[in-house]
Amino acid sequence: MWVAAVGAVCVAAGVALLLVRPAHDVGVVPMAPPAAAAQTAPGVVPATVTIRGVDTPVVPVATAPDGSLTLPEQPTTVGWWSPGALPGSAAGSVVLAGHVDSRVAGLGAFAVLRELEVGERVTVRGADGRDVGYEVVARREYRKAELPSDVFDRGRAARLVLITCGGRFDPATRSYDDNVVVYATPR
Repeated sequence: MWVAAVGAVCVAAGVALLLVRPAHDVGVVPMAPPAAAAQTAPGVVPATVTIRGVDTPVVPVATAPDGSLTLPEQPTTVGWWSPGALPGSAAGSVVLAGHVDSRVAGLGAFAVLRELEVGERVTVRGADGRDVGYEVVARREYRKAELPSDVFDRGRAARLVLITCGGRFDPATRSYDDNVVVYATPR
């Protein structure tokens, strides 16, 4: 009888975990610290990002005084968090962020993020013409207030982090409740 009770508690806990974790989360978020790597070519300043065959311009952006990431006004342009890592660097998060949509312009360049699956390819082309390839390893949706600060970590293994808005749209604040975050590792 005691074994049956423990089993019932384990099943209930498993069901609760499934209900808490959104169904749109896939893959495993890379968490490893940087490995001691051989000297690699220097990173590139990103000029475009290609997802599913669509090239999107990339411009440098910074952090606003309130700590939020500034984004290009145009939903067809993506911002690269310039204090972060360069694509192709041996370590650190390369953070690209863009709009999911716009009331005036329609879908944004990163509307596709909520559909990306593990194994899909993303290419960042540098201003010097060099391409840096990545493979999607995970996708998560976080409440905006709960976006993990480690997505901006410059001291971890090399990875690409793509961010856009998601979740419910609040017409009163003209803002989405969540962020969709896609993690990719060098390929």
